[in-house]
Amino acid sequence: MPTPTYHLFVDDSGSRFIDRPSTPRNDGMDYFAMGGILIKAEEARQTTVDLDKICEKYSINYPLHSTKIRSKKKEWSWLGDQKQKNKADSFMEDLSNFLCNIPGHATACVVHRPGYLERYSHYPALERWKLCKSVYSILIERAAKIALRDGRKLAVYIEQTGKREDADICRYHTEMIEKGINFNPVTSSKYNPLNSQDFSSSLLKNPNFFNKSLRMGQVADLLLYPLVKGRYDKSYLPYINLHNSCKIIDNTLKETEEHLGVKYYCFDGV
Repeated sequence: MPTPTYHLFVDDSGSRFIDRPSTPRNDGMDYFAMGGILIKAEEARQTTVDLDKICEKYSINYPLHSTKIRSKKKEWSWLGDQKQKNKADSFMEDLSNFLCNIPGHATACVVHRPGYLERYSHYPALERWKLCKSVYSILIERAAKIALRDGRKLAVYIEQTGKREDADICRYHTEMIEKGINFNPVTSSKYNPLNSQDFSSSLLKNPNFFNKSLRMGQVADLLLYPLVKGRYDKSYLPYINLHNSCKIIDNTLKETEEHLGVKYYCFDGV
């Protein structure tokens, strides 16, 4: 009998380039994040069917993209059309209910870029890990620990970004399986990091890349932003709704498992 599997669907958000200045925002958000949904493989198909039904109900034949939905731009401009307000309100309610009742749980690693630069600025640039390596490694390790705990394998599905970026992800993934993660042993010991043997027994060999047409990838996109925004603004309603519905991975953990939850990194003083 094959070992059951968790599927981790991953999107990214924000700028992964630590040394590139960003335009200051009134909300103070300046981050890079990877995350989405950790879900049992056997529950992912029905989740796709349920989201398809919502899209069919509202004649939506284009991807659900968090940024465009929030900005009400391009194909989502109808959300801001007063003549379609009833339809827009109904859709947003259905979408919120879907996310708050979905099998699986939202998870992520979120880095505050100014904090990351301040913490590691004394390291030579070539010795500093890229943001994407830090974030991907932390996200995958935490999900792999949950898979090990539950007697499952972990399959990673991640949105395509570009040839170079995707090649980086493949390299980080392979390194974890072959070598483990070379975290600083002094600062990481309290997290009990996995070794290569742990990764080999829990993590499937290669990440799977998808485009924006994949429904579960769209779910990852819709769940990631509230986890990010909620760290900067605890009153952000989509974050509150997910938390109150126990749809964030932290809601499922015991006190001794705090290091398996959403990781907010370098947010000192924020």
